[in-house]
Amino acid sequence: MDRLEKELAELVKKLDAVKFLFDDSKFEKILAEAAVPAQDAIKAEAPQSKKSHKMADGGGSYKRVKPGNLKRSVQIFKARGHKNRSVLVGPIVSKKSRVKSVEGAKRVSRAKRAFYWKFMHYGTARIPATRFMDKARSRAAGAVMLKLKAGIKKYARKEVQKIFE
Repeated sequence: MDRLEKELAELVKKLDAVKFLFDDSKFEKILAEAAVPAQDAIKAEAPQSKKSHKMADGGGSYKRVKPGNLKRSVQIFKARGHKNRSVLVGPIVSKKSRVKSVEGAKRVSRAKRAFYWKFMHYGTARIPATRFMDKARSRAAGAVMLKLKAGIKKYARKEVQKIFE
């Protein structure tokens, strides 16, 4: 575990201690605001082709996809069926992706999807690995922590004021 992961784990423990202050919607807003720097970093690091390509659109048809589709597919969402309250950032990969929109973030769209992100990230026999997700993670980690702490302070202050009014 690196320093940022330890700091994040410590922050989550502190948040669990005062979770009674936040309802689910405010908690999601805090996480959505904190996820924006990660989304921006992934979009900046994602590779972009110089030409368009075709992608299967279901039912045996194909659609032409413009360059930059991988960047456009990166969204903030939460996975359906997760018991814990968490927000994920990454590309939408399928029309059938089991994801839901997060309160406080742009609505999730499956129109822009990039199933091929893993080929770009990990590489194939013909495509070299770019590891753009790892680069984005290390680049955005500090900003995400700052936003998370600022959001917690902002909403906790409001809730404490409501209690004592």
